[in-house]
This record gives sequence, C-alpha cells and structure tokens, in this order.
Amino acid sequence: MGTRSLFDPLVDAYDAARPSYPDRLFADLEWLAGRELAGADIVEVGAGTGIATRQLLAHGARVIPVDHSAVMLGRLRERTSGLGAVRADGEALPFTGTVADLVCYAQAWHWVRVPVAAAEAARVLRPGGALAVWWNDVDGADLRWYERQQRRLEAMSPGYQRDYRLRPWADELRWTGLFAEVVTVSDRWSRTLALDAYELWLRSKSYVQAIGDRLEDFLAAERKSLLEAFPDGMITEPFRTVLVVARLA
Repeated sequence: MGTRSLFDPLVDAYDAARPSYPDRLFADLEWLAGRELAGADIVEVGAGTGIATRQLLAHGARVIPVDHSAVMLGRLRERTSGLGAVRADGEALPFTGTVADLVCYAQAWHWVRVPVAAAEAARVLRPGGALAVWWNDVDGADLRWYERQQRRLEAMSPGYQRDYRLRPWADELRWTGLFAEVVTVSDRWSRTLALDAYELWLRSKSYVQAIGDRLEDFLAAERKSLLEAFPDGMITEPFRTVLVVARLA
C-alpha cells in the first residue's frame, strides 16, 4: 500500500471539476436496493475526493470511504470534516464479514477484477445487502466536437479506446453467481461549465494525463475545437449515468 496512485497528481483538477451525480441516481439506488439510504451502513470504494461520499451522507447514510490513494483521501477528509477513511482497495477490503448494507463504487468499478471485487463485496455485505456500481459517461456520440475529441485521444493517448467502459457490467456480476438479482438503470442529464473549468475536467482524467509531453498540444486543440462549437466559452456536455445494482438473497 506504499505505492503512489496514478490519481495522486490529479487531485486538484479532480476535486475542482469532476461532476457530481444526479438526484435521480440516489432515488433509483434506494428503489433497487430495497431500502432507504438514511441509516444505511455503506462502504464506498474508490471514494476519491468524496464527490459521491458527500451526496450519500446528505441522504443520511453512514459512509466509510475507501481509496487506494492517500492523497485523494486527504482531500476527502479536508472537504468532509470529521469523517474517517480507509486506505485500501476493493479486492482486499479490511473489514470483517456482514458489516455493510451497501457496497458502492462511483466511477471506479472498471479498475477492479470483477470476480475478486464482487466476492469481497458479497463477503462484507449483510444478508439482503447490495453492491451498487455507477458511472457518469459523456453521452456525446452524435456531437461533432466530441467526435473530434475522441479521435484526438485515440491518436495521442497510448492504448485509449472510447469504448473502454462499454462492458456487460450486469452480466459480469451475474456470472459470478454471488447475487440473487442484478438490475441496470440509466438517466440522462447535462451540465454547463466555462472553458477553463472544462479544461480542468479534461486534466482530471488519467488517459488525458497519459498523453504526456504532448498534453499541452492536445489541450490547445481542444480549446480551439470547443470555441468553434461554443463561441461564448460555456460548454454544455450531456451525460448518461449508468447504475448497476446486484442484491444478495
């Protein structure tokens, strides 16, 4: 656990520009999990700077944030006074069994080996508990500026492919045989932010930082492209939030 996380250098951009999650997500989570968030004991893995953590707390949950990055957790504690946190990862959770009503991954499940992390989630969940994983994905397939961005990333970021998160998440959880029911829902929404904030949002992404020495060239090309699409410098970006909930029997 002494190694640095690749997200350590991104903490400022991540904290400043990553989007939060729509209110509908948490209503859907309660519905699919079969319980209210208020009073629920939640282990949130990949908590980062606490974007989802604070929203779960606002719904009355008791949350233990977990992350591999000490730097990210440091920012989380700065932003969320009095909250404890645990440095660990989802494949080896440092908890005894049957201690949580929910295990949640916000924008993080694609980093784990599904069979291992799913077994760990099932181990710490109480009977009837649920594993919930979700993502904000940009819903921009029909937008010319977004298409140009994706082509640029695929050309400049080593190994990047735009469909890297298009996997059968629900099926992968069903195939583990650990869960009685797995359900997926999604919600579409958008946000508008100034160009400088949008650039921070880009800088917060690991595959953008992977561009390396050509990063400033990429960002300059993005500014030009975005100002062509949004002359007033206010970027409206559509999202699709995908939620997958797997319930124990």
